[in-house]
Amino acid sequence: MRLVWATFALASSALAFYIPSISPQSFSPGERVPLYVNRVFSEHIPLPFAYYDLPHVCKPQTVQRPWLNIGEVLRGDRIASSDYQLVMGKNVSCQVLCTKQLTSEANKEAGHFVEQDYLVEWIVDKLPGATVYQRPGSSAAKRYDPGFRLGDYDAVKGISYLNNHVSLHILYESHGGEGNRRIVGFETYPRSVENGADVCPDLDNTEVQKLVVGEDKEITVTYSYSVRWIEDNTVRWTHRWDRYLPGSNQQVHWYAIFNSAIIILLLSGVVAVILMRMLNRDVSMLNEEDYREDVEETSGWKLLHGDVFRAPKYGGLLAPLLGTTVQVMYTFIATIALGTLGILSPSYRGGLLTTGIVMFMLMGIAAGYYSGHLYRTWGGGNWFKNALMTAIAVPMVLVAVELILNLFLWYRSSSAAMPFSTVFLMFVLWLFVELPLTVLGAWLGFRRPPYSEPMRTNAIPRPIPPLPAYLKPIPSILLAGSLPFAVIFIELFFVLKSIWQDAFYYEYGFTIIVGLILALTVCETTIIMVWLSLNSGQHNWWWRSFVYGASSSVYIFAYSVFFYFARLRAGMPGVAGFVPTLTFFVHSLLISAVYALCTGSMGFFAAYFFVRRIYSMVKLS
Repeated sequence: MRLVWATFALASSALAFYIPSISPQSFSPGERVPLYVNRVFSEHIPLPFAYYDLPHVCKPQTVQRPWLNIGEVLRGDRIASSDYQLVMGKNVSCQVLCTKQLTSEANKEAGHFVEQDYLVEWIVDKLPGATVYQRPGSSAAKRYDPGFRLGDYDAVKGISYLNNHVSLHILYESHGGEGNRRIVGFETYPRSVENGADVCPDLDNTEVQKLVVGEDKEITVTYSYSVRWIEDNTVRWTHRWDRYLPGSNQQVHWYAIFNSAIIILLLSGVVAVILMRMLNRDVSMLNEEDYREDVEETSGWKLLHGDVFRAPKYGGLLAPLLGTTVQVMYTFIATIALGTLGILSPSYRGGLLTTGIVMFMLMGIAAGYYSGHLYRTWGGGNWFKNALMTAIAVPMVLVAVELILNLFLWYRSSSAAMPFSTVFLMFVLWLFVELPLTVLGAWLGFRRPPYSEPMRTNAIPRPIPPLPAYLKPIPSILLAGSLPFAVIFIELFFVLKSIWQDAFYYEYGFTIIVGLILALTVCETTIIMVWLSLNSGQHNWWWRSFVYGASSSVYIFAYSVFFYFARLRAGMPGVAGFVPTLTFFVHSLLISAVYALCTGSMGFFAAYFFVRRIYSMVKLS
């Protein structure tokens, strides 16, 4: 009990903990503060674009691009310099950026982006420009949503208004004197003003006409901006990300954990009270001398002692699959652990993806080790072939699907498309990091003595009787997957929102708690289903245990489809297009597949331990 409370306390303390960055950057009055543009993205359409790829925006003559890590590239970031002049402490009432002549095609495309509710992401001192939301009845509690609207769409009139003026409010704190200022907030207030005269508009005029785009004609657009520096010593630099991070959903998270805890207690009761009592009774009867002689006349799991440890069919495929699932699971655990410790700060852009990829490459040694050991246990002899299968099978399938999808993203000129240099870098990392580590792990695992099974295997397999209806493939998968999905479906909403709607997700403490409960639920559910299969005379339980553990992935994909129509496409029918829809469903399928690999391996190893345990208690001559 103390351990449980300690775990909850540790997780609670890690809910909103993060390391802001390595060191803060200070600016002196009059010092230039660079503003970078990044991309445009939509909360309804999973297809981002580089900001300077838009035909209707102002682009400087010389564009400087900082170095991006692999995580930033994969999430669609394309950070570049801009002509916006920001000087610390210098307010600007209005400044013209440029006047741009839009062709009819550019005009229609601008309206298309506005209609699809695209947001603009700019960056100042690693902070994304944010839309400000104020809580009713409170003057201090602000909430930031990253990005600001490219424009506003009037669904009733069918008109798109382009935001061509932006007021930038930059908050700073004074640290160590007046000449040492640190930026703690970056607020954006966009506005649509009909202006093509290459001069600043009258911002005080509330009756000014809005700039209409989306029509089939050429127009002239003048872009302008205002800058206001605001000293705000109520927000410390170390907590400047707090307004971006969601902090109002903790009650929902705790409700999800309570719901999951009830499920795991019920499952534990089933395993401990019903299942173990029946097993103890059967084992006691089977170990009696008189009963042991009549073992062939018994029924249920006791009859399968000579077949239950027979090597699985296609064991040469199952062993690499399990090795890769261990690799994915270890990657997830290591990444979440780093996030809980606060190392994966939101200011470290792309840090989650970069860390995940690096950890996946390094965990190749674990994949090879577990795969090689199981491969030898099941009678395999070519350890090098097994190592290559482990390193190639699952990663190459995932990469092949991503590359095919990448062709469509290239065709749409989306920033989500991986550049050739990134693809080449991933291949180099796989070839010189993951592949050698997997081969080394497979060699170490193959050298280890195989598992010693408690029962000898008969020469002739026992015929398998017809299975009851609830153990047939489709009903058993739906039955086994329902409880694990019930454990995580509330937390799953926040994860999907983070993935598809660019919301910050740093609730690693809740993730750990829900993940532990999910692991226990998957293990206990798989044990119950395998025990029911053994009692029905099904001794080919190896693949079944993996499928039972992975079965909740069916519900994950179904919930993703529901999320697509209920959240992403809600109120915006018919504007997504083929490529965004394909992107969502392919990535949802891949996410469900990776989840299935992790939970499938949990179920397999839990069932393996369970089967070895119950048959080791049986004494047969």
